[in-house]
Amino acid sequence: MNEARQALYVDSLQADRVSLEAVALRVETHHHTTSFFPLRRIARVVVTGKVQWEMDALFACLDYGVAVSFRERDGRLIGHCLSEQTNQTALEQLLMACADDPVGDALYQQWRCQEEFQWVQRAGRTRQFVLPGRLAYQVLGQVERWVQAQLPCRFAQFKAQLQAPIASHVTEVLAVYGFSDNIHVPNSSRVALVRDLIHLLLLEAYWLVLRGQRPVLVAQRGLRYSVVSFYEEHQAHFEERARIALNRLWRQLKCLEVDAHD
Repeated sequence: MNEARQALYVDSLQADRVSLEAVALRVETHHHTTSFFPLRRIARVVVTGKVQWEMDALFACLDYGVAVSFRERDGRLIGHCLSEQTNQTALEQLLMACADDPVGDALYQQWRCQEEFQWVQRAGRTRQFVLPGRLAYQVLGQVERWVQAQLPCRFAQFKAQLQAPIASHVTEVLAVYGFSDNIHVPNSSRVALVRDLIHLLLLEAYWLVLRGQRPVLVAQRGLRYSVVSFYEEHQAHFEERARIALNRLWRQLKCLEVDAHD
């Protein structure tokens, strides 16, 4: 996560098409060669000339906070997709408005459900199995059994030992994202970003175990040390998923910002 982000320049003289491949942009050239650029290492994308873009690739750039600019061959700007991080503090203000706004509350719940649904799909794909549900609580029984089979300890112990490192990391992520200390106070019983981010990162830990990235029990150090080491080993992944979720939430709630200025 400390690697410097760099601008990516895509020119129609060489590039033909940009698509999404997992967590990277796939750039295909006229000569049928392919290059991959991890999204976490891209600061912005500058496209010159006519290059075909898949919508999934553009949406992924938004999720990662990567601005995309489109220019004519003479350098004239003809369009852009702005980074979702242009005003991070605004997200905190939008969350404050959600508590007393039925529309905001509904949008927040929609975001939370969408994040869980995507996790359900990803978890099922790890086992090539269609999980019968859209929300985490509907499928956790099955997922827990899968995860338990991979763990060197009881599932409940694994979950309990993850609480502290995840809560600490969420605090750090939100501080970097521009939130004040007020974010630790739930806006309402239904709108509580810290609680929901912790929940999403717990789900992400289960997904990693399903992918084979299970913690290794170090007998001399104990279970707590082993689980914390597991989390720290994959901290970049957790931070990436948290940032993606926050960017999606900003995009979900930005209509409230427009209404506030009317």
